[in-house]
Amino acid sequence: MKDQSIKGTKSKDTSSGIGRREFLAGAGVATGAAALLPSKVALSQGKFPNKPVQLVVPFGTGGGSDRTLRMFAPYLAKELGVPVNVINISGGGGWVAWAQMAKWDPNKDDHIIGSVNLPHVLSYLDPQKKRSETLKSFNFLAWQSLDPCIWAVREGDERFQTLKEFIAYVQKNPGKVIMSTTAVGSDDHMGIAFAEKNIPGFKVGKVYANNDGKKIAEVVGNHTDAVAGNVGYYIPYMLERKLRPICVLSKDRSPNLPSVPTFEEVTGKLNISFAGRTLVVAPGLDAEKSKIYSEAIKRAISNPEYVMKEIKNKNPLHYITGDEMWKALRESEEFVKGVKYWEAG
Repeated sequence: MKDQSIKGTKSKDTSSGIGRREFLAGAGVATGAAALLPSKVALSQGKFPNKPVQLVVPFGTGGGSDRTLRMFAPYLAKELGVPVNVINISGGGGWVAWAQMAKWDPNKDDHIIGSVNLPHVLSYLDPQKKRSETLKSFNFLAWQSLDPCIWAVREGDERFQTLKEFIAYVQKNPGKVIMSTTAVGSDDHMGIAFAEKNIPGFKVGKVYANNDGKKIAEVVGNHTDAVAGNVGYYIPYMLERKLRPICVLSKDRSPNLPSVPTFEEVTGKLNISFAGRTLVVAPGLDAEKSKIYSEAIKRAISNPEYVMKEIKNKNPLHYITGDEMWKALRESEEFVKGVKYWEAG
């Protein structure tokens, strides 16, 4: 295996243990016959995989991707019949890891699976980054989950407790309202950039943080005025009445926050942003090996125990593959091209 493919933080062994509107709001889970498929598959030339598999998370520990993939790893390990170890490779808004994934060798790196996050990976569209990669640079197997973005403010902030009030206040005070978000080109930032492009007079200041814990601490501590994040991670803070969600950036309301309106319901503008997690392997990987991984992923995502854990985690599983997956990938790319988030700053 190439040295570059294993640079990161290794976890303990985890084996023990659309049309645009329709797709971007979805949260489906594969169930049924897939769960009945045999869990041990062999290549004609010998068992594969025949050693531990690395599952690469392109961010540090503790975030949404890290949580869900560590939760997923034991179930994937059960289906593959070998340990699955989570490796964190952070940096560059995900691109330290993704640059490696696009160059994985199909022979030397055949025991590695990676997570490519949408819309984050589409930061290659930013002309300032001068990246050569495209969606075709990655060997996508399946879409694993989709967690919609939300905007939230401090509970009890007398200036605004609804999206309508928040927008009106920002319009009267352009640039003075500060939102906590993750890096430029992240899903959080994308939703803000859309609003700044499509809502007249809407312009906020931004504070960038590498993790949700820091973003939440900033807004709860009165250092920023609002925060952009994902539904799954933020619900506990809403239950503790530290944060009040003011909108969901999706076509439909989140089943986890049924009383919270969508951005479109309030503004008439379809602002859709989400953390979409897909699974990839080395470009050019042998078709039979890819099939083994694909079938194992499908069975693992269908595991009722895993499904229930993700329901408790408030992370909507969204398993799609093949043509349906590629349609969704291209639609996401077209949306980012329209937003041109790099112009928002």
